[in-house]
Amino acid sequence: MSSPHGALLARVQKLLALASSQNVHEAASAAAMAQALIERHRLDVWLAAAEDVAHDPIEEGLDSPLEVAGSGEPAAVPRPGRRARPAKKLRKWKVVLAAALAEANGCIATIRRMGDGEAIVLVGRAADRAAVAELWAWLVKRIEWLSATHGAGRDREWHESFRVGAASAVGEHLAAVSPGVRGEQEPAALVRLDPVAAARRQALDDYVAQHLRLGPGRGVRVQPEAWRRGRAAAAELV
Repeated sequence: MSSPHGALLARVQKLLALASSQNVHEAASAAAMAQALIERHRLDVWLAAAEDVAHDPIEEGLDSPLEVAGSGEPAAVPRPGRRARPAKKLRKWKVVLAAALAEANGCIATIRRMGDGEAIVLVGRAADRAAVAELWAWLVKRIEWLSATHGAGRDREWHESFRVGAASAVGEHLAAVSPGVRGEQEPAALVRLDPVAAARRQALDDYVAQHLRLGPGRGVRVQPEAWRRGRAAAAELV
């Protein structure tokens, strides 16, 4: 028998799969609907076991990174006496998207070195990291599809800027889902939920402070017109 969280992920997968098929004419709200499913499930779990969920173990998902730059290529082996090549860099738009999804789901996205490239690694509880991974897998493909559809013949920089815009807009929309779902709760439920939410966030912040050395985020330079078009096109996803 699958776990309640496994059943949730199956529902999310089915929703997103249908949104990608020709049988669905309105895929615009697919990501937001999936995020709402995840958030409602999260709140239900908190209400059912308020004493325990604040203490779920927080871990780095080193064994399941969201993305590894250059992962499809063999690692370069430096010759004796030569320095190793710099790590292959992650695409900027994927870093933006990962950070947004992590924030919306109680995680933190970090950049680590893995093999010959940089990797996006999630820090958080297992269920939250799994939720991010489901949304990530679908959104990456859809943003790439949007970019190809709206930017035929454009250069790489244009597509990168477009995708940064789309990723940032998706993140803003998904961040707004949680307050809406919480607004569905009765006041008595919120009295129980608010301390749990605060405790879980504090535990995550404490873990980061104790175990990670996070540097400043990278600046992202974009082409304004492509970035704006990407943000507008994101409405087709959320």
